[in-house]
Amino acid sequence: MKFKFFFCVFLILSQTFQGQTITKGLIIPKDANSLDYCCVYIPTSGINIYNKPNGTVLGKIGQDSKRDSTSKSYEIFLNQDGQLEPIDHLNLEEVGYNVMALVYVEQNSNFVKIKNGCWIEVSELNDKGLKIVNWMQYLIDKSPNVIGYYARDPGLDLRKTPSEQSELILILKGDLLEIKLTQETKGLWCKVIVTKYSDHPCTSKGNFDEIKLETFTGWIELLSDDQTPNVSYYKSC
Repeated sequence: MKFKFFFCVFLILSQTFQGQTITKGLIIPKDANSLDYCCVYIPTSGINIYNKPNGTVLGKIGQDSKRDSTSKSYEIFLNQDGQLEPIDHLNLEEVGYNVMALVYVEQNSNFVKIKNGCWIEVSELNDKGLKIVNWMQYLIDKSPNVIGYYARDPGLDLRKTPSEQSELILILKGDLLEIKLTQETKGLWCKVIVTKYSDHPCTSKGNFDEIKLETFTGWIELLSDDQTPNVSYYKSC
């Protein structure tokens, strides 16, 4: 009887993990070609921040409109009654050349929480031309526009199916194993196509086909258990 009980609990937890909702990601423009933002994806009107979902407005998050040429372009501040308090750059992620986006680390109904503990209303973001996108979808959407993704240290297992118990195809390390994402996902896993090169495409002077050695298809844990990316990419060659 005890064995059956523990087996049922294990089965429920496994199914819960596989269907895990991803609650971390970025705040980016709805229109990728929007020119209304400079350096940080925050509108000039700022964004209201709250102490908790549906709580008290603490002030607005935004850039300093009076900053001089020596100020860092990505600096953001909490504006409380005209008093500016700097917000740590760890609340931002570089998503393009000198372009930053706010990172959210929790989602609760119509609110998301940024790293400094403050909450932002999603409906306000939508009204101001922004949207939230979880890390999984962000990486998939970005995949066609990057040279390729590469496993972060200490490496990633490429497996036949989305399970740690599945057959291991290859351990992905270094930048000669290029990862392309597909739209097929399960929990924190994503189906991928991996190309092994003899030389990195950025440094090779030859035809890409000449430096391709082999191609593999399988699954990787695209996100770690804390729902952050297990891959990195080059912004340019």
